Amino acid sequence: MRGCCLVGAGALAASGSVGGATASRRQEVPPTRWDRTYDREATAEANGMAPASDGGFAVVGTAESADGGAASEIWLYKTSAAGELEWQTTFAERGVTEGFDVAAVGDGFVVAGHTHEEGSSEQDAIAVRVDGEGTEQWRRTFNARPGTTDTMRAVTADEQGRFVFAGWTSRFRDAWVVRLTDDRSIDWAETYGPGARNQLHGVVTDSEGGYAAVGETDDTEDDTAGWVIKLDENGTQQFSQQFKKRSDRATNPYDDYNVFRDVAETRNGFVAVGANAFDPQTNDRRGWALEININGGKLWDKRVVSDTYTVLRSVTGGNLEYYVAGETATNGNGDDARGFAANLGIEGETRWQHSYGSGSSEFSAFHLTDGEGMVCVGSTAESAGGNTSGWGLKVGGEAVATATPSPTPSPTPSPTPALDDGSTPTFTPTPTDEPGATDEMAGGDGTTTSAPTPTRSVDPGTATPDGGDDGSGATTTGGSGGGGLSPAVIGVGAVIVALGSAGVFYNRFLGGDGDATGSDGDADGSPPDDTGGGGGDGDGGDDPSGVETSEPDTDGTEEVQAAQTVVENPDDDADDDMPGGFEAADTVVESGSDDATDDEPEK
Repeated sequence: MRGCCLVGAGALAASGSVGGATASRRQEVPPTRWDRTYDREATAEANGMAPASDGGFAVVGTAESADGGAASEIWLYKTSAAGELEWQTTFAERGVTEGFDVAAVGDGFVVAGHTHEEGSSEQDAIAVRVDGEGTEQWRRTFNARPGTTDTMRAVTADEQGRFVFAGWTSRFRDAWVVRLTDDRSIDWAETYGPGARNQLHGVVTDSEGGYAAVGETDDTEDDTAGWVIKLDENGTQQFSQQFKKRSDRATNPYDDYNVFRDVAETRNGFVAVGANAFDPQTNDRRGWALEININGGKLWDKRVVSDTYTVLRSVTGGNLEYYVAGETATNGNGDDARGFAANLGIEGETRWQHSYGSGSSEFSAFHLTDGEGMVCVGSTAESAGGNTSGWGLKVGGEAVATATPSPTPSPTPSPTPALDDGSTPTFTPTPTDEPGATDEMAGGDGTTTSAPTPTRSVDPGTATPDGGDDGSGATTTGGSGGGGLSPAVIGVGAVIVALGSAGVFYNRFLGGDGDATGSDGDADGSPPDDTGGGGGDGDGGDDPSGVETSEPDTDGTEEVQAAQTVVENPDDDADDDMPGGFEAADTVVESGSDDATDDEPEK
C-alpha cells in the first residue's frame, strides 16, 4: 500500500497540472473572483457569515449607530453570490449591542451576540431570529444569573431547527452553552469549566446529533490551553480535551498561549483552528490547526504561518482537505494587517496560502460555495485604528456575473425596545414550566413586549466593488486558469491515487499514526487518562443544592501536557446534579401574531 501511494503520486505528476493547480504539493493560489467593501460611513465590522438558500450569504457584525441612538448595534446584511449588497438592517437592544455569529435555518437566520448599557458590567446574551428578507421574527435576551457579564460568540443550528449558542459567563468564569428552540424557548443551559477561566469561541453540530465546541481554558500551570469539548444532544459532556503546542525553546517545552477559534466536523472527528504563542504578552502569534478523532485523541497538528502575527479564525472541510481563514500582520496592533486564507491537505500540510487586502484588514469567517469557491468576510481600514468597513471577497470557483454597482444605502436602524416606564428591562426569577428545561437557567421570567419590526434597506447591487470579477483589483498572484480550489483528479491517476489513499488510511488508522509536530493527546482512538477538568455534570463549580461556591472544584486535577479528558457517563439522576441558582431572563420582540406570547411564563 505504501508503494501504491508513491505510484499514485507519480501518476499525478505525469498528468501535469489539473484544475489550475500544479501537480506538486505546493499549488498555485486560485484567482480572486470579486473583492468588495460595505461602507456605512461609520465604524463597522463583519464577524460571522452563513449561506443563504439562494446562493448568497448573510453576514453579521457590529456597527456604530447611524442615528446616535446607541453606541453600537448588531449589523446584519445579505449579499448575492457575487457579493452585491441586497439588504441590510440593524438591531439595538440597549446602549451597546454587538453581533458575533449567524446561522442559517429554514428560510432565515439566527444571530448571536450580547447587549448591555454603556458603562455597565451587567451584560446579557442576545439572540435575534429573522426571516430570509431580514425581517425580525423574535429576539430574546438571557443570562446565566442577573448581574453577570455574559456573551454568546457562536451559534449553530441542528437538523431539528434548534439553535445552540456557545460563549461564556462571568459566573465562576465558566464557558456557557444554551440551546433554544425556534419558538425562543430554552431547552437547556449548561456551564463547563476545567480551569479557572473558560471561554468558547466556536461550536458545530456533529453527525451523531450532538455538538462540539472549542475555545480556551487556563490549565494548572496558569498557561492558556486550547480546549475542545464534546456534548451529546442534551448537553451532557462526553469529553473535554486541552492541547498545548510544543515550543522550540528548551527553557519551556510548551507554548504558554494556545487558543482555538473555530471547529468543523471531519470524516475522522473534528478539526480546530486558532493560534499559539510562546508568551501571551508578545505581539507574535502563529496560526494553528489540529485534528482530533471522535474520542478526542490528536491525529495531527500543524502551524500555519505567514507573517509575524498569524491567527486562524475559521475552518471547514472539503474533499480530503481543509480550508482556513484569518489574519496575518506585522504585529498584533493591526499594522500591515491582511486577510489570510490557506488550503491544507489531509495531514495539515499547506497546499497554498495567500494574504489579501492592505492597510489594516482581516478575515473573520468564510464559507465554501458549491462551485468550489471560498467566500471570505471580515473588516478593512486604511490603517490600524482607522474606521473599519465590512469587507468580502471570493477566492477560486467560477466567476459570477454582477450587476452595475450603485452607492451603498444606509440601513434604517431598528427601534430600541423599552418598557412602559422607559427604564432598562429587569428580570424577576420565577419557576418555569418550559418543556425540556434541565436547570433553573432554562426557566425564568422576562418581559414580553410588542415592538415595531426594524426597517431594512433594499437595493440590489449596492456593494462598492474594489475589484473586477476577474480579480484585477485584488492582491492575489494566482493564475487565471481553472479557478477551482481543489485539483480534479482524472483518468488512471484517479484510480491509483484512490489505492494510494487506502494505504494512507491503513497506515493512520490500522497501522498506527506517526507523531506529528507537537505533543497533544492520544491518536490511538482511546481517550487519555481521566485527570479531572470537571465533575459528573461538568458545570464548573455549583453544588447540587444551588449554593454558590467561589471557584470550581479542581481538587485532584493534575496538569497533563498532552491533553486532559473527562469522559462523562449518562447519569439517571442528572437533574439532581444540575447547577442551581441560575436565572434566565428574556426580552421578546414579536411581529405578527397577537397570541405569540401565549407560551411565555407569567411574570
